[in-house]
Amino acid sequence: MRRSAVGKQMATANFALTELAARVGQLSREELLLLGAQELAQIQWTLDDARAAEPIASFDAGPLWWLTRLTQTENPQHEAQGLPFKGRFPARSYFVPLFEAFIARHATLFVPKSRTMMTSWGAMGFATWAAQWRQEETVIQTANEDKCAHLIDYVRQLWDNQEPWLQQRHRLSRRSTFAIAWEGGGEVASIPSGADKIRAFHPTTYVMDEAAYLPEGEECLAAVRPSGARIIAISTAHPGWFGDSCSL
Repeated sequence: MRRSAVGKQMATANFALTELAARVGQLSREELLLLGAQELAQIQWTLDDARAAEPIASFDAGPLWWLTRLTQTENPQHEAQGLPFKGRFPARSYFVPLFEAFIARHATLFVPKSRTMMTSWGAMGFATWAAQWRQEETVIQTANEDKCAHLIDYVRQLWDNQEPWLQQRHRLSRRSTFAIAWEGGGEVASIPSGADKIRAFHPTTYVMDEAAYLPEGEECLAAVRPSGARIIAISTAHPGWFGDSCSL
């Protein structure tokens, strides 16, 4: 999705808030007192939906607020760690500058990471948010199909474990091992390494996970550039083209 479509989506959200404010403003005090629990919930959900849709990097609104307040992740190692199976996305301070960089929409963004920083998780969270609220299409390329399925499962977790009212407002049209798509637009898909594989896609955003370790990594970047997609390359440290690009 390009800027015109993003602007249209923001205008729709603003219209919904304006319409809500107008309707509530027309109610008398007596009428407001008569509103039922479901009607009040619908008002709160509309406000929270608009709050989550804001394109800002903050734990008070936008994608990080949604990730840390309105959905949960799953921990397959919870028993060994003595933790609940489901939990909120962690509100780590470094996610704010990371999401600032995601939201800034740089044409190309290289993100060095360590394995415990959940940077790939953050990128998938941003991709899910962008699909759900901005109808954007993100393609993630990683080493093999097993890793592709693993990354798409992050998206599945975030949709399945978000508040039920959000699921009702942002319905899915299709879900598979390698892609999840929303009604009305928006999709997150994953593909294994190979410059020939990305040429079939024209996404809003292209994410290369563990870029330094991908065979044909540089060739994949060269193949995606003509599509006009914004590029996010994420990787742990490894000698080679990714490290050289980060040091430029």
